[in-house]
Amino acid sequence: MFKLKFTALLLSAAFCQTLLAGDTEFLNYAKDRVASATSIADRWDGPTEGPLAEPSKKIVFVASDLRNGGVNGVAQGVSEASSHINWELRFIDALGSEVRQGAALRRAVAMKPDGIILGGIDIKHHREALKVAKKLGISVVGWHSSDSTEGNEELGLFANITTDPMEVAEISALLAITEGAGDMKAAIFTDRRYSIATLKANVMKKTVEKCSRCLLIDYFDIPLDQVANHTHKVVQTLISDEQVTHLLVINDLYIDFATPVYEQVQSKGMSIPVNISAGDGSMAAYDRIKTGQFQLATVPEPLYMQGWQVVDELNRSFNSSPPSRYTAPVHIITRENVTKLIGKSGVYEPRNNYREAYLSIWLGKSGKGEEQ
Repeated sequence: MFKLKFTALLLSAAFCQTLLAGDTEFLNYAKDRVASATSIADRWDGPTEGPLAEPSKKIVFVASDLRNGGVNGVAQGVSEASSHINWELRFIDALGSEVRQGAALRRAVAMKPDGIILGGIDIKHHREALKVAKKLGISVVGWHSSDSTEGNEELGLFANITTDPMEVAEISALLAITEGAGDMKAAIFTDRRYSIATLKANVMKKTVEKCSRCLLIDYFDIPLDQVANHTHKVVQTLISDEQVTHLLVINDLYIDFATPVYEQVQSKGMSIPVNISAGDGSMAAYDRIKTGQFQLATVPEPLYMQGWQVVDELNRSFNSSPPSRYTAPVHIITRENVTKLIGKSGVYEPRNNYREAYLSIWLGKSGKGEEQ
């Protein structure tokens, strides 16, 4: 059904042999990358200069699905940031389906706001509506709206906010490889409707293939709005057939709906695969990681911070300034650092005073922000 065939892709007789010299070198590389990505950064490395805030702008946030923790977190960050500069903000929630997303975006364009924010809306599916927005002079900034950290001039996308999806995907796979000591059987879950999700899955696949004792047994395309209906069935089959030791997923949502299967399996004394998510970071994921139950790690987006960056990029567009081109560093959340990096809100919060940094730009150097 949702399976994409490249089963038993990797390896020959070398699979069951000892690590080759190249494998040892690669495993050491993986360990170094993972160690760096789990360290805690406390210095602001984003923009320190930019235009003062344009007041009284009308903004529409078009959400792919506000039930998605990533989209919701960015929306909250945008709401918080825009309140400091007197922007009027409205939300349109497409509730998951591509058809509703198109309708929501057309509705937003028809409102003729100063700016539109695409919260998890993939631009490749909405070219015509975006071209209309461009003709109307509406500034558009996206979050996870393409597989690139750049904007798209043709479609009028000023900037696309995301951590580097290639780095996120690679570090997720490297963590799995180090956890398995270079010996694992992995399955990948993705949603091919989204460019960024497809890119992440492909990078995870290629990273696994660099490890000669690691086997990629399957690749599953399960749309995020159908996760509840299909994930548990696929996971149950993988466990029953003893096919998998590690699950690499592009969103914590897959693990949410695999958890009931794991609870049943655990009660029977059967092995549970190691679960690692390449984004976006959810409260349920952090709870699993804290307790060591059913999830080893996630590679989250700093959602509130990215919401503030979305506002900053829109303001740059309003002022005919170039985008900041800032990309947040990639961090892995594990049991060792989860309590230090996850705030009371249940969102990954870098301890870098980003609020103060952005307010200093928008309000002038005398503008004061307070880290929450």
